[in-house]
Amino acid sequence: MILGGHLSTKDGFGKLPENATKIGFKTYQFFSKNQMQWKAKPIPEQEANLHRDNIKKFNIQKPAIHASYLLNLGSPEKDKLEKSYEAFVDEIKRAEELGIELLIFHPGAHMGSGEKKALDNIVESMNRAIEETKGFKVNLVVENTAGQGTVVGYSMDHLSFIRDNIEDRSRVGFCIDTCHIYQAGYDISNNFEGVMDEIKSKIGSDYIKAIHLNDSKPPFNKHLDRHEMLGKGTIDRSFFRKIFEVKEFSKIPAFLETPEGEEGYPKDIEFLKSLGLEL
Repeated sequence: MILGGHLSTKDGFGKLPENATKIGFKTYQFFSKNQMQWKAKPIPEQEANLHRDNIKKFNIQKPAIHASYLLNLGSPEKDKLEKSYEAFVDEIKRAEELGIELLIFHPGAHMGSGEKKALDNIVESMNRAIEETKGFKVNLVVENTAGQGTVVGYSMDHLSFIRDNIEDRSRVGFCIDTCHIYQAGYDISNNFEGVMDEIKSKIGSDYIKAIHLNDSKPPFNKHLDRHEMLGKGTIDRSFFRKIFEVKEFSKIPAFLETPEGEEGYPKDIEFLKSLGLEL
């Protein structure tokens, strides 16, 4: 896998490639706007061009944007669903401006309306967005969830339902968060091969576009989304070596989202190297 991490944009979009390289990353993920606000300032053309140029200059591979946490494409409330959809399309347009081909997003929550209704809404919104942004290079990458509250997307069956009901699958993919999958009841510590086989059979290796590489603070199958530094949580240490050895994942980005952020990423890198991995 291609190692990266979620980076701050405090220095501007144009500095992201350089900042990632300084940490030792070959890729990175970031927010294109404040993740807890609906509105976003337009991206200055000069800043977008600098970002695109520096991706090439620093040989960054497959960077990603993580969409706002406010989006809920599964909402049963028409006005909230439409607001989420409009913000979602804006995220796609911002990704296209910045030269980013992976937009990773949480699928949404049913808020009491039932999982099937939420999944139908998510699929409808994705199909509509793909049509509205026809000709774009941006892939819509659905992240699996821990199953907390009423969120959907924690089950492989949910993800396969989304895939199967997308009309144009050429711009659709999935991001597997290692903390989330463990918290959703997939025992990657003790049944690594079985879980990988299920991912391949129900989603398909070609549709896995990214990995979120996180340890888990809570023990197995608690449906809690709480990340931990690699090697410090409850996921078996050997898992992190094994996932790097999955040949189908060799050319996809793996983004760290561990609690200490950029200050802690060197510790995560050191841990991975201690497993004998060449990064």
